[in-house]
Amino acid sequence: MQKILNCHYLEGDSLHPQSNVDKMAAGHPLDDDDRWPWLRLIRNHLTEQAKEVYDLDVTSSNRAVVVTCSSLKKVYRDILREVPAELGTVIFVYLKGTHELLLQRIQGRVGHFMPPSMLQSQLDTLEEPDEKQEKTIIASIIPLPDVEAKIIVEDAVKRGYLPSTCL
Repeated sequence: MQKILNCHYLEGDSLHPQSNVDKMAAGHPLDDDDRWPWLRLIRNHLTEQAKEVYDLDVTSSNRAVVVTCSSLKKVYRDILREVPAELGTVIFVYLKGTHELLLQRIQGRVGHFMPPSMLQSQLDTLEEPDEKQEKTIIASIIPLPDVEAKIIVEDAVKRGYLPSTCL
């Protein structure tokens, strides 16, 4: 999505404190106490990046900020939504897939600290977002990532989440 929109990008995993990285690398799932400071840090970085692009033309796709992270619970997403309203709206994209496909994607990551054995703990924690209650696009991870991103951007434009100039 970041490539299509040509906008700021923030990888949430890069903001984990070393203690979280070490815990996950050892195969231990994070708990809420591990996640709260990390989520607030993501939100703060997102807010700063939103301030940087705020003065751009409102029809510009460059005005978006794409953040990737596992905001598994609604309360986690609520923290990320705390960006000041005047800076924009936080929209979530939930990439949904089977256990097998998710495992395949995780196993294909190079140099990531979370071992594939932790997938089940992530799925156990997951509270799937509700498109009717949260500004969320639910997308299948079946297509190739570039195709998937194009479909998501098209859907976001159709819903009015992004300007039509993003296509």
